[in-house]
Amino acid sequence: MGKRLQRAFEEAGNLGGLVARMRLASMAQLTSMEAETLEDRPEVVTRVQTALDEIRKQFATADREDKGTTSAVQPRPGDDQSQVLRRHLTTYLDMMSQRSLFLGDVDATLRRVNEAACSAIDVERVSVWYCDAQQTKIWCVDMFQRTAASHSGGTELFAKDFAPYFRALRAERTIAAHDAQTDPRTSCFTEVYLKPLGIGALLDVPIWVGRNMIGVVCHEHVGPKRMWTKDEETFAYLMSNFIALAVERGGDSAPRPARRNAAAGA
Repeated sequence: MGKRLQRAFEEAGNLGGLVARMRLASMAQLTSMEAETLEDRPEVVTRVQTALDEIRKQFATADREDKGTTSAVQPRPGDDQSQVLRRHLTTYLDMMSQRSLFLGDVDATLRRVNEAACSAIDVERVSVWYCDAQQTKIWCVDMFQRTAASHSGGTELFAKDFAPYFRALRAERTIAAHDAQTDPRTSCFTEVYLKPLGIGALLDVPIWVGRNMIGVVCHEHVGPKRMWTKDEETFAYLMSNFIALAVERGGDSAPRPARRNAAAGA
């Protein structure tokens, strides 16, 4: 049963672990469990292979970026990785156990994800942005600021003003900018946003519904440079998939811009 399909998921796992396997499942519209039971039908194999080729490109790009990371960026002191991973898992399981309370309401899901991610990844701000079909702009649907315990939204960003960032959104599975003010993907925000707010690192994950990118989840670390761990990237990716599930269930596949709110961030 499905030997070629299984090998595709195995390769994705070798390339990028759980994140890559989930990305393959989303793009190919096939779960790893289905790959174990389905026959290697040509049309399914072609679909999975096309998605796997894209995964290879994305992770090859990520590997080159990881190798180029400056040694001056260090993990935060005092982090116990086992405790951090346990917090991630507990947060995700807690949300899954309560999913019936908010998955039917997209806006409620976004607020819950942003609040949970702020705590689980220990950042000051987490926000969800939608993009238009042409990917010419993104707009903030909800931003949670941890210290103020407040939600806001509405700001729009345009590809013509922040071209490197928009190119990265289209091409990469994760934008893990350890030094956001010098990273070529995010440095375009430095003078207008990062420096004024003291943001040293960004972890942004595109939101995919099927083969379409509908938005991005943005995690902002206020403080110095920060080395994002693979576990943090995986958790952020799980949250983006949680949002995708809410959008699919909520019938919100064609998001509309929210009312502009100058208090929202980038």
